[in-house]
Amino acid sequence: MGLNAEGTPGAPNPNVKLTDVIAGVGEKQLKAERAADGASRRSKHRGSWETNKFEKWRAAIENYEPSVKLGNQTSLNAARVPFATYINAIHNRLHPIFAEEFLASLDNLPNSHELNGNLITHIEIVLSKDDGRIVRLGVTKASGATAFDVVALNSVSRASPFGKAPPAIVSPDGNVYLHWEFHRDPFDACTTRNARPFLLKAAPTLMPGAPPSRRPPSLRPTDDGMPGPILPLRPR
Repeated sequence: MGLNAEGTPGAPNPNVKLTDVIAGVGEKQLKAERAADGASRRSKHRGSWETNKFEKWRAAIENYEPSVKLGNQTSLNAARVPFATYINAIHNRLHPIFAEEFLASLDNLPNSHELNGNLITHIEIVLSKDDGRIVRLGVTKASGATAFDVVALNSVSRASPFGKAPPAIVSPDGNVYLHWEFHRDPFDACTTRNARPFLLKAAPTLMPGAPPSRRPPSLRPTDDGMPGPILPLRPR
């Protein structure tokens, strides 16, 4: 049964005609409720995509200078296991927001939509040692779809703070450094396989107002000891 539907012969008709709704509620009130419902749905949709956050993250996308650079890292050594534990904890907070909320909201988009491409955003995350709050956050390599980059940044922001960091993973300046990839492919999404931790030799020197780096140097593992991704810990 529904609005304007016919009732069962010989039984009370539980359905309400649209004219009866308008008469009982009032056309003005009905329009107001419809408008409020529509605004709520649009707000929820924007909350998933976060495309309205561009101005907040403009500098982090267009003018971000990475803290981690070739040559300023030291070997992870004993920090690898504590880093893996911390990365898993971050992922547990991040995955529901980026993968389960955002990526799932894209299921009904047409194949031609820009958010259905082979998108990968590379993010640098710098956290404070005491509570895991964000110190710096920016795109080191954009996906080509600004909306996707914005959502990746805002997902990290929403998931933070990530809690106190183990002393072994803290760089000399008191911060924790991570590079993390965010994929449109839901299989990869924000998996820890694509998270790379770094220990810096010293506090990074950043140029204020530096121009955007369109093609930053790759920070994939190389022969000079650059660390690769730390895989999730296997349950004992």
